[in-house]
Amino acid sequence: MRKLLILTGLLQLPAIADGGAVLLRATANELIVTVFTGPPRLTAGPVDVSVLLQKCEGLDPVLDADVRLHLRAFGSGTDVRAHATRDQAQNKLLYAAPLTLPGAGKWQLTLTVLRNGVKSEITGALDVAPTRAMVASYWGYVAFPPAMIVLFAIREWLLRRNRKLEGTLCVTTSS
Repeated sequence: MRKLLILTGLLQLPAIADGGAVLLRATANELIVTVFTGPPRLTAGPVDVSVLLQKCEGLDPVLDADVRLHLRAFGSGTDVRAHATRDQAQNKLLYAAPLTLPGAGKWQLTLTVLRNGVKSEITGALDVAPTRAMVASYWGYVAFPPAMIVLFAIREWLLRRNRKLEGTLCVTTSS
């Protein structure tokens, strides 16, 4: 029972790592470009964008490129720009940039890679959801203690009921 409670508690913790959900994957000028975002479901506010660059032949990582991100909101025309570097990434095979998306809606991502004098551009569309309310983002933490109390109360009730049933059973023997 103790192991189950510990495991349930650990499941409530968020996983924090480079990468996240694959947002875009494309090939341009002998490079395979994969864009990851964290959190996996994009919402307005802080976002971590990571980029993996690989050579088409052999899939070796590319570690000597200049990576720039440009995001533009379709509705409002708001621009967000960032320079992704390997220094900002925990995984040094990735280029990462922290961004803050000011609003929800459709966004266009343009990724520009400059390597050995060759410029490559990748474009994709993003759906950004509105910022989650504070209560909605912590619902698991708020619901966990009452759920455990209810489960404990049900367990105690079942144990008492079983004890009462055991006490009322009579064994009669006939001689």
